[in-house]
Parts: sequence; C-alpha cells; structure tokens
Amino acid sequence: MSIARKLIPTGEETFPFKFQVTTTAANTVFTCPLSDFGGLSPNLNIDWGDGSNSGLITSSSSVARIHTYVSAGTYTITISGLMPGFTVNNSASIRNLITAIVQWGSVGSRTINFYGCVNITSIPSSASMSAVGGYDGLNEMRSFANFMRATRITTIPSDIFAFSPLATTFSDTFSSIPTLSTVPSGLFDANTSATIFSSCFFACTGLTSVPSTLFDQNTLATNFSGTFRNCLSLTNVLQFTFNTSVTIFNSCYNMSTTTNSLTGTAPELWNRVPTPSGVDCFNNCTGLSNFASIPLNFK
Repeated sequence: MSIARKLIPTGEETFPFKFQVTTTAANTVFTCPLSDFGGLSPNLNIDWGDGSNSGLITSSSSVARIHTYVSAGTYTITISGLMPGFTVNNSASIRNLITAIVQWGSVGSRTINFYGCVNITSIPSSASMSAVGGYDGLNEMRSFANFMRATRITTIPSDIFAFSPLATTFSDTFSSIPTLSTVPSGLFDANTSATIFSSCFFACTGLTSVPSTLFDQNTLATNFSGTFRNCLSLTNVLQFTFNTSVTIFNSCYNMSTTTNSLTGTAPELWNRVPTPSGVDCFNNCTGLSNFASIPLNFK
C-alpha cells in the first residue's frame, strides 16, 4: 500500500483519543501526560469519564490537565482536538493508573508513549477499532520512542506502524517487555523514513525470534545501538544486508552473560566501508559460529 493511501484525506471524519484509568482509592489525582512536539502545543478538551470536563487546554503544563477522581473505579478518558504529544515517561504518579488503550482516534499525535504502564497488556487490533478510525490516527506520528516500553503486552499487531510512514524514531519502542516472545513479519515495512532503532527491543528477555527481513525496508537507518541487547532468549541474528547507511551498531547484541540462546553467523559488519562503530556489538555471543573471528572491538 502506498504512503499516499495511508494518509488521511482532508475532511475525513475524526475521532477522539481514548484510554482507561483505574483508581483504587478515593480522591486519586491523575495528571494527563500531555506534551509539546516540534513546536506544536495541545489545543484540546478532556472528558474525564466521571461527568466532568477540563474545558479548553492550550498548554501542556496547564493545571486543567490535572484531575481528582473522588471515587475509586475505572474511567475512560476522552481527548478531543489537537494532542501532539502523550508521554507517560515512566511517571510514578500515573503509570500504574493507566490500564487500557481504547482507541487512537485522530488527534494529530506526533509522539505517544506508555512507558512504565505495567497494567497495559495489549494493543487493540485495527479491526477492533475500524468504526473509530483504526490506526489511521497514527498517520502523523514522528516518534515511537518509548512507545510500549516496560508495559506487559504479549503480542504486537503486525500493522501497528503501517499508517505511520513519517515516523523516524523507534528507540526503546518495545524495550523491557518480558512478556513479549515474537515479532511479526513486516512490522517496520512502511517506515521507510526511520533512522533510529536504538534499544528497540532491549531487555526483552522472553523474545525468542525475530523475522530475518525485519529491517529490510529501513534503508535509511543509521543507529542500531543496543537494539537486541540482553535479549537472552533470542535464537537468531540478523544480517542487516540492506542497512548500509548504519553508522552505529554498538551493543546491538550485547549480552550480559554467555548463558544466552543466540546462534547462527554474525554479519561481518567490521568489513563494511566505511566501518560502522560496533563496540560490544556481539559481547558474550559465544554461540555464534564465527565468534572467534569477530574483531575485539566488536565483542
């Protein structure tokens, strides 16, 4: 599918962004993690799901983004308007309160992260949200940094990034998720503008395999630093055949112990011209068939 077909036509119906919070005590304070991005600021309204409303919010630091839930319960928060950024960023005060993603909507988002939301266990499928825009609302995304970092999702929808051709950053997108075991084929195929995949799957200790063609379409990528670092159960190593623009492979497969499952043949990245930086790229990857011949600065 072409990029043009994935961008929302002008005038198409818009939908709000929705997610759930669950409180277990009376008078719980929740601060909606709004953020600016690329010179854009929020211009939105928040329905708190308990019969109250924020009124117009035009600043990511507005006090109107803070709400007190008088009674314990589960509430659906609805955001309508322009929301350039939604960044939990492991905030201790809210990360455990967010329990579900309901719909992405179409609110002009450029960056979204649920970093640290351990009570999020799934990403809704595009089919389940077809009546409310599916994944179309992610069409203006530029950064998926920390997108699902340290959540507890068990699967990744294969088309979650298919409507985000402008995205350039995928650092820590799925890092530190012990419940993730596989990665779907074609996951990043539509993201041909992507340049950064650093720590994308870092410390996914339950990850056992990734498609051999995972990054084949990402020919502009420059940074794979720590991409699979400490993925101790991972069994296959990628060849990065089409990623010839990469300048950084530091710690890409760096394992904290030789007790890891990585096998196969390491790509001879050290023979590329110019030679990319590869410090600790294959550290402790003794199961690789050519480990003995890997230069010291790559292991």
